[in-house]
Amino acid sequence: MMKKRYWLVTMMVTILLVPNFAEANKIKKRKQQCVKTKEKIEKIQKKMRGGYSLKKGRKYQDKLHELYKDEFKYCL
Repeated sequence: MMKKRYWLVTMMVTILLVPNFAEANKIKKRKQQCVKTKEKIEKIQKKMRGGYSLKKGRKYQDKLHELYKDEFKYCL
């Protein structure tokens, strides 16, 4: 009887805690991805302030467009 009760309590604790750890890990990864994305945006914006050719400007704009979508996905 005692073993069953101990097993039941152990299972309940496990069921309650495992999703929280998994969710915390997801949140941590999203925050890390957010920081990386913002750093990439800043890097491209810095390059753009220094001047660029038409071809390079289009490349920067395309990359920024993708990064802004990632920023929305990871940072909000």
